[in-house]
Amino acid sequence: MKKIFNIILASIFALPLFTACETDNDSNPILHEPDTFTLNTPAYAANNVYDLKNAKTVELTCSQPDYGFPAPTTYTVQVSLSAEFQEATDDVKANYIELGSVFTSAKLHVDASELNATLLELWAAANDENTAFPTDPISVYVRLKATITDSGRGVCLSNVIELPKVLGSADASSLAPPKTMFIIGSMIEDWGVWKPMTMVSGLDGQFWTMVYFDANSEFKFGTKEKEYIGMTDSRLTITDKANAGIEGDDNIKVTTAGWYIVYIKAAVKGDDYVFTMTFYPGEVYLFGVTNGGVWAYDDGWKFTAPDAKDGNFVSPAMVASGEVRMCVKTEVDWWRTEFTLYDGNIFYRENIAVNDSWGADVGAGYSIQGSAGKIMQLNFTAGTGEMK
Repeated sequence: MKKIFNIILASIFALPLFTACETDNDSNPILHEPDTFTLNTPAYAANNVYDLKNAKTVELTCSQPDYGFPAPTTYTVQVSLSAEFQEATDDVKANYIELGSVFTSAKLHVDASELNATLLELWAAANDENTAFPTDPISVYVRLKATITDSGRGVCLSNVIELPKVLGSADASSLAPPKTMFIIGSMIEDWGVWKPMTMVSGLDGQFWTMVYFDANSEFKFGTKEKEYIGMTDSRLTITDKANAGIEGDDNIKVTTAGWYIVYIKAAVKGDDYVFTMTFYPGEVYLFGVTNGGVWAYDDGWKFTAPDAKDGNFVSPAMVASGEVRMCVKTEVDWWRTEFTLYDGNIFYRENIAVNDSWGADVGAGYSIQGSAGKIMQLNFTAGTGEMK
């Protein structure tokens, strides 16, 4: 089942089914909006080792949320390495990941390879690249999110349970995360060009790109050219965090014109991938020394976005001298979507090690030295930029 957030509740489903408590009568059910529901701790969790390399699934069970009447319910699984689940903020990334698979039964058979891939991603995000994934069982924390199917109503979170002995593996699947991702569509060159996406630094299988969509633009994507993955692909989940108005039957349609960051995560699930696509507002930020030392998403240092495909993103005027650091805003650490300019072209960090500065770690030609009063101009359609 495809899950798209920020959709309008279908009137055919919503109007006749739910009534507010104030207008209750004997013929209409009352929709309760519960705060939580119960995820059961597996009976043998304390002593059982969940070997994700050799298992096919991990079984979870829950009680259905109390909506006041039986309702079809969709569940998603959220996983963390901490018992305290933290939501994302402007400065901090969420410390959990929601699996791409969805479930419509209170008995969930979670794919072991998808869970394993998620643990690898969580581990990479919480540790430096030299810290190997553990070869002994670790504690994993799980909760569920529930919603009334196809409605956007009744959203609630379960309690958190601990699986104290989960044995993951860095080589559990013969399928590796993809090294490339492409999009193609009417917003690029009339379905004539496969546009490569940019790798997210340090997170395998994750990619992003900044694109201007005209109203009702349509597109598809693929891990390689001519793969053509679209709305009808059961492996795809789309989350719209930019009010882009995502719909479509075969192609993915963006109904609201504007600049958007398209972020795709490909997770290994057995011998195939599941894809999570997220739309973010097209926001670019100036970081660091030249803005007075602000190393966070501060709207005072957000670029002004153009209102057309061929326009320039323009930064606020710098206030100090030093190396210019720039990135787009998503929910990962800012440096994972960082970029600079090289020979007048936008140069993306991807998996290049920038531990101190572009100048020290990559080379002087990649380091932009700004000063008070200077601004940056970026043209993401042409892939160019300059400091003025």
